[in-house]
Amino acid sequence: MNKNYLLLYLLVFLSFSTVLAQSNNGTISGKITDPLTGETIDFASVSVLTPGTEDIVKSNNSNNGGLFKISNLTYGKYTLRITNMGYEKYIAEDIEVDGSHVDVYLGTIKLKKSGGSLNEVAIVEKKNTVEFGADQINYNVSSSLQSEGSTATDVLKNVPMVSVDIDGNATIAGKRNTRVFIDGKPSDYMTSNITDLLNVLPSDAIEKIEVMTNPPAKYSADGEGIINIVLKKGYKVGLNGTLSLSAGTLGNYNVNTYASYKGKGLSLTSSYAFGRSESNTYSTSMSQNFLADTNYNRNQFANRNSMNFGHNLRESINWDIDTTRNLRLTGNFNFNKAQGGSGSDYLYFDENDIETQLRDQNNNNHNQSVNYVFDADYTWKRTNGDQLEAAATYSANQSNNDRFAQTLYLDASGLPIANSKPLNQTYAIDGKNRAFQFKLDYDKPLFEAKKSTFNIGVSANMRKHDNDQDVQDYSFTNQLYNQNTLLSSQFTYNEHIYAGYASLTIKTENKWSFRMGGRSELTDVNFNLGDNAADAYSIKPYISFFPNVSAAKNFSNYTVGISYSGRIGRPNEYALNPQVIYNTNNPNIAFGNTDLIPSYTQQLDLTFSIYGKNWAFYPRIGVANTSHIIERLTTPINSGAYQTTYNNLGSSSYNTVNLYGNYRVSRKINLNGGGTFGHMVYESQSDARRNRNGYTIQSKAGAQIDLPGKTAFEGNFNYYSNSSAQGRNKGSLTSSFAMRKAFYKNKMRVRIMAVNPLGQTSSTTLTNDVTFNKQDYYTINSRNYTISVSYNFTKVGNKAVKKII
Repeated sequence: MNKNYLLLYLLVFLSFSTVLAQSNNGTISGKITDPLTGETIDFASVSVLTPGTEDIVKSNNSNNGGLFKISNLTYGKYTLRITNMGYEKYIAEDIEVDGSHVDVYLGTIKLKKSGGSLNEVAIVEKKNTVEFGADQINYNVSSSLQSEGSTATDVLKNVPMVSVDIDGNATIAGKRNTRVFIDGKPSDYMTSNITDLLNVLPSDAIEKIEVMTNPPAKYSADGEGIINIVLKKGYKVGLNGTLSLSAGTLGNYNVNTYASYKGKGLSLTSSYAFGRSESNTYSTSMSQNFLADTNYNRNQFANRNSMNFGHNLRESINWDIDTTRNLRLTGNFNFNKAQGGSGSDYLYFDENDIETQLRDQNNNNHNQSVNYVFDADYTWKRTNGDQLEAAATYSANQSNNDRFAQTLYLDASGLPIANSKPLNQTYAIDGKNRAFQFKLDYDKPLFEAKKSTFNIGVSANMRKHDNDQDVQDYSFTNQLYNQNTLLSSQFTYNEHIYAGYASLTIKTENKWSFRMGGRSELTDVNFNLGDNAADAYSIKPYISFFPNVSAAKNFSNYTVGISYSGRIGRPNEYALNPQVIYNTNNPNIAFGNTDLIPSYTQQLDLTFSIYGKNWAFYPRIGVANTSHIIERLTTPINSGAYQTTYNNLGSSSYNTVNLYGNYRVSRKINLNGGGTFGHMVYESQSDARRNRNGYTIQSKAGAQIDLPGKTAFEGNFNYYSNSSAQGRNKGSLTSSFAMRKAFYKNKMRVRIMAVNPLGQTSSTTLTNDVTFNKQDYYTINSRNYTISVSYNFTKVGNKAVKKII
């Protein structure tokens, strides 16, 4: 049945792809360089004018390789105007686009220095670090000096509306369920642990980070928001690259390399990174428990240390087969390894606060994972603007987690309890993931002005997850390890999601823009715990529809917009897996729930942008209502431990207010900041005890200052506090500061950075329920001072330029 659905989607879509039409439209393109150095000029303003007038027909900017392209020009004569700070205005007249000159390439255009500046270095205004849109925020990585020589995780910590927790998990403020994409593809299919990949993915390979609060219909409907990491494609002509080395006082160091080569129709990009880090965490947990048969208190004191290192290698080939066809092939390999240990003391007190028992536990962990991804993207563009894109991705990863745990049972005096032997256990957890994704997407410009677009497509996501858990208990009598059959199991999970989508985007002459679309998804899931039929579970296939509409209006100095979309939160394999596992806080246990159903969210966003000459302000309001919300719940059990599992609590509403802005004090000083304030309400029809409300607060503030002598400074502060179904996190404050000095015509840069110099990262979590109250405190040695050295190289010889021209 699944194959039939996929075949039907493909046949319907291919019927649309045969109606590509021709029209009399062409392009004007070229490359802009400095007359003395030959270096390309990025972000120059390029305008096509009606001859003899100042009327702009179309305009664009040169990209970060100096290349520009103005498309969808009807046949006729035009005037080209190029302007950029520090250079004289460039004018080219009588450029004719017709049937014999459809694509006019002007070659290399060398701008003249403005008067009196031939011996000076012209200052080119760079992109703003943050750009706000109606449904999206763009964080331009190259504009932030803290991003140089760092990793994707480091970059995400300073992106507006994004929070990164102690474990490296990134979420959008005001969104409970966030997915991380890489180049528009779900990254959680590509690796066994996305944080491992982000901790080693070099920032020099990242172009920008997109925060999508209302993703278009072409993206998967999973999650309430998407963080999309867009990687560089290698725009600059010739050979370009970066080599970065960094080391910190916490024993961390990174080696990052990025290189790209662009010739005539072919570009190659390559990046490699190696990273090593250490962490030490101290935590306490104080709890009061009120069970039916007894009351007791438990205090826990724990410390954990770990060492992680990983390699990441990425290779990409981009081939312009001709002016209409492009093929891009990408391969990514990621290897991670970690080892560490932890120790915990559990002190038990009776209702009179008298210590009755001490439980001591020690763990040793060894983990490693290997991940690889292969992408193939084919694009066919017509001169009339039609575009057909086919993309396929295959990914696989394997993880091995080995742990030894020893538990000692002691009395209040710290002596072994009579007839109570230590518990020695070994855990071997092996996981395998395989996924295949296919997508066919078609864009059709509408009407004569070509400002409106119709988009339609189909996609298929098929993946399999295998998790084999083998637990061995040591027998002191026989001095042998025997399998613990209650904890050992084999979990296999299969998920197939087939989707079809369509959207219509309309842009009017009076600066209105509308988007109307929808996405339909067929979900088929099954999983089992072994070879027996009784251990097999199958979720009945279901079809879901997700509307997606938005409207925006641009005025002279402000923009207003409104958007609405439907989203889904599917229970993943970890939430469904019913096998019992012991986590690092043994004797606590955790397991999934096979009866979970998806949660559905309806979200509405109101956006407003207003800006002046040196400032901009971007308030937005978000309203989200979720049914069958999935949350993790913790409860005490009679053995004196806690169990954690997942449940569909009921419904929730989440209302947020986002206030962000920036102010350019001068050409050399820029300030930015803002925050998100959210109010969450939980409601349960089956259990009134779950009804509660709470608040989420996130704020960020930053400053960028250009100092004399090719020196720059950047500082950032971040604060985050959130609520959950059982309590709230009292929040944590983090800070980071960086100073950078450039040498040798900006080719070499030295950066000194301080992370959390004002204090270690710490947080307090309060959890309460009918049967217990719990307060958890943790602190991690996050104070770190690093030094980074990077070298940028560019080589554009005459031969390379002639080949392009």
